[in-house]
Amino acid sequence: MFAPLKHSPGLFLPVDIAALMDTMVGMSAVISFRDVHAAHFEGLSFEVEEGASTLIVTSGEDEGACLLRLITGLVRPGHGSVQVAGLSLGELASGQIYHLRQQIGVVPSNGGMVSNLKLWENITLALLYTTGHISAEAEEYAINSLKQLGYTGNIMAMSAHLSLYEKRVAAFLRAAIRQPHIMVYDNCFEDMGAAPRKALSAAMSAFHSAVPGRTSLYLATSPEVAGEVAADCVIDVRRSFEAMAGTL
Repeated sequence: MFAPLKHSPGLFLPVDIAALMDTMVGMSAVISFRDVHAAHFEGLSFEVEEGASTLIVTSGEDEGACLLRLITGLVRPGHGSVQVAGLSLGELASGQIYHLRQQIGVVPSNGGMVSNLKLWENITLALLYTTGHISAEAEEYAINSLKQLGYTGNIMAMSAHLSLYEKRVAAFLRAAIRQPHIMVYDNCFEDMGAAPRKALSAAMSAFHSAVPGRTSLYLATSPEVAGEVAADCVIDVRRSFEAMAGTL
């Protein structure tokens, strides 16, 4: 079993945004797209309920990457609005978006490792950067989770020596020890065997249920992933992409 980290609301955010994030429990929609027109979508609208485990099916990884950039405020739609925790990202200053982004954990498909850092450094660097220290509890959680997820190598191994599964495990732990309210998993079950998928899915599910109101968002190119992650609901955005492609 994965022992959950104790949650510390607002640990990484200024008081005003932290207070807003605390009100997320009880919100009907924590992520909302309204008539969004962007690089890969035209008129895209959907909502992700607070506390839900939601699978979003896209036409390809490029569309998933576009959704991820929109959710984290890295890009803005040409038309329409994207709201996270009740905040319209288009109305926020860059500093506010940065602080809001600290409560969104992202697990990239390729792991997003910094090539010249060791495994342990890749896991802990983001938390060290935002808080200035690594708590004993966070360290224990990461070490125990590595073991439970089947990693038996050196925690000081260079990232170039890690398998794709091990990179995804590291990316998951890097996000998890920061205790975000929202987790986004970007095509994290591609190109892996059944056993690694099952192990990683169990860790993600345990993390999701550890804190009331935590929201998990899985981006994938196949609706079959819903069975792997026990998704509460599936949102298929492929029709928006296909409608846009039909106008080209």
